[in-house]
Amino acid sequence: MIDSIKVTYVFHSCYTVEIGDYFLIFDYFKGSLNIPDNKKVVFIATHGHSDHYTSEILKIPNMKDYTYILSDDIGQLESEDNIIFLENKKFGMEDLKNLYNSKNVHFVKKDMIKDIVLNDKSKIKIRTFGSTDLGISILLNIEGISIFHAGDLNFWAWPNNDDETMKKEYDDFMVEIEKIKKYPIDISFFPVDYRLKENYYKGGEIFIKECAPQIFFPMHSGGKEEISSKFEKKCRNRNTAIRPIFQKNQKIIIDINHK
Repeated sequence: MIDSIKVTYVFHSCYTVEIGDYFLIFDYFKGSLNIPDNKKVVFIATHGHSDHYTSEILKIPNMKDYTYILSDDIGQLESEDNIIFLENKKFGMEDLKNLYNSKNVHFVKKDMIKDIVLNDKSKIKIRTFGSTDLGISILLNIEGISIFHAGDLNFWAWPNNDDETMKKEYDDFMVEIEKIKKYPIDISFFPVDYRLKENYYKGGEIFIKECAPQIFFPMHSGGKEEISSKFEKKCRNRNTAIRPIFQKNQKIIIDINHK
């Protein structure tokens, strides 16, 4: 039984979650990672956009000891980001395919229920949902705690959208919300994007109202972390604790109440 969870904001949409024997890394593309030696390390990448994924995660010397849960669009990448270097040897697409076919690399697509088997034969149950952009959003259950990462799922209410586009963005978003709300969420990571200007809060507000996560961490701020405090003031909710982010490498300890 776990007593606490350590959440660290790395940058943009990347958070790490240290929970029991597990160390989860969501949507890493840059920033400081302190990967422990004594944990089961799991990289999750919700899609292949360069602000959510980098093939650098496959350069780690002991990557064979880690587990990778990757959106299936990543396996189709044909950009320079799919040319990586391991031990000073250039790896091209064929080499990457071999890496991607490793037993510790799992490709997933939306609307899946799957048990991810780790090297030690332990399992993580995941559910995947769609996105309103590319790839997936994902719900993991670990140590009895449900953790949701939205990836690029959001109500992308760009101020210059015309009425028809705005309605489609909303409708597409709500299709996924209707699926997600069926499942309890303890910890969530969801976009609060300053580029949406006056509409920055709309997706997160709907997500909190409909899906009722216990804890909400803003993300996708692109270095404008102050937007998360603005969101917390606007969308305070007695049933969801909103945790603003102030700086890179900020650590938050979540105490577990076993009553």
